[in-house]
Amino acid sequence: KLMDRIPEPDTFSPSDEAAEYHAMDHSRVNRQFVDELLKGPTGPLVVDLGCGPAGIPIELCQRSNDYEVIATDGEVEMLEIAKQEIDIAGCLGQISLTHVAVESMDQFEDGMADTVISNSLLHHLEQPCVGLEVAVRLTRNGGRIFIRDLARPDTEADIERLVETYSGNEGENGQQLFRQSLHAALTLNEIQIIARGLGIPEDH
Repeated sequence: KLMDRIPEPDTFSPSDEAAEYHAMDHSRVNRQFVDELLKGPTGPLVVDLGCGPAGIPIELCQRSNDYEVIATDGEVEMLEIAKQEIDIAGCLGQISLTHVAVESMDQFEDGMADTVISNSLLHHLEQPCVGLEVAVRLTRNGGRIFIRDLARPDTEADIERLVETYSGNEGENGQQLFRQSLHAALTLNEIQIIARGLGIPEDH
């Protein structure tokens, strides 16, 4: 029997979680995200749902001055780190930060974005479908949605193998965050069902 999804518990305080996440080196996977993103039409106005420390908006804006990114996150603690990182990177003119949970984005206009991006947000949500619904609503006709997230493994043993492989060098808190994330992730089949309900073709 495949494992059921377990939404993430509030094991860590927002400040501890932000610090732990920031301490991890995501530079390679952020570069890979932007490399893949730029293989298709992107921008100029990009909305990032769940930007965290803003590694991806910074990586994108360092590639070109043509992009304007509205980076959103539901945690003030993440945005405080993001503000410092954006300042250090010299991207204050291109990236604006907004404190808003993805479940509360009613003030954002339908079809406002050329591109909506999201990295590893869906598994953090109690209802992952909400993240995809918001992405679809905010993207203009003919615009682009580019989302990356974890896929839930089949078994507990698979999860422990992934934790060891990809966060074996992290502290116990970092490993536990990753473990919880894998439990909370969707399977490919689950995300395809949600996407189909929103009119997104399965091969996308």
